[in-house]
Amino acid sequence: MKALAAYIVSGRWQAVLVATLSGALTVLAPPFGSMLNYLAAAVVALVTLHIGALAGLQVMVIATAIMLLLFQLLGEQTLVALVLVLMLWLPCWMTATVLQRTNNMGQALKAAALFGACLLLLVFGLYGNPAAWWLEQLQQVEATLAEAGLSFPALADEQLLQEVSALMTGVVFASLVIGVTASLQLARWWQSVLVHPGAFRDEFYELRLGFTNGLVTLAIMLVARFTQATVSEFASQLAMIMLVPYLLVGLAVIHSLLRRAGRGAGWLVAVYVLLAVVPQATLLLAAGGLLDTWIDFRRRLARDEGSTD
Repeated sequence: MKALAAYIVSGRWQAVLVATLSGALTVLAPPFGSMLNYLAAAVVALVTLHIGALAGLQVMVIATAIMLLLFQLLGEQTLVALVLVLMLWLPCWMTATVLQRTNNMGQALKAAALFGACLLLLVFGLYGNPAAWWLEQLQQVEATLAEAGLSFPALADEQLLQEVSALMTGVVFASLVIGVTASLQLARWWQSVLVHPGAFRDEFYELRLGFTNGLVTLAIMLVARFTQATVSEFASQLAMIMLVPYLLVGLAVIHSLLRRAGRGAGWLVAVYVLLAVVPQATLLLAAGGLLDTWIDFRRRLARDEGSTD
């Protein structure tokens, strides 16, 4: 990975080549190629972090133009490539620019959440509550599966479908913010490997988002809980987006605490397996990350260790 990172920052066209190939394979080699789009976004972010915002923007624009031309020649839908760029590469470049200028990962993560929140607000502002549209799509999926002889009781439950439909837009945008965050972390790790090995780990262990962001997130959650109809649905979906950065904070807390406790890598593997197998665990992790805003588990543990020495 260090060799790949060094190749990417060795020149503009090298970065363009990696970004273009990764982005193109996203569409040309599904489903396994879809992960490569995160790699392409990380390339843009790495160039932005290592060289500058203008260089990252140039790589993104050139790679996008080449991809659009390639898809046009191959008869693929150029709109797909454009959506991939606007929904992942662009926010990665924006958040990397924030990180490059502030040198504060917390600020970059808040920028990623703000991007998702703006998209949610745009959808509700232009089209109103999209729950009815999602319900129609899910019903079509259920009908298609039924025609194929497949039955999923969950899709046949009308009340459950309505509840899921009310949250689907937030789920999609929260997933987008997770993708942006993952690509940015990869780019930051690459930069650390090239410039200052170990710096990424130290930055990750100390990750915090601040009291103001915590209060805003908590307020949105309370609005979602104590209101009804469209206001409650909008606030619930906005809360999902705002909680995404706290997933990373929660992981930072776990990594830091396990390191201080002298636990091996097996404990971390168990944590990640739990998160992959039990979706509800991600909510607990995000809640823990939000709670750390006020409790500061890492500093409290360090203070307790100091008092026992």
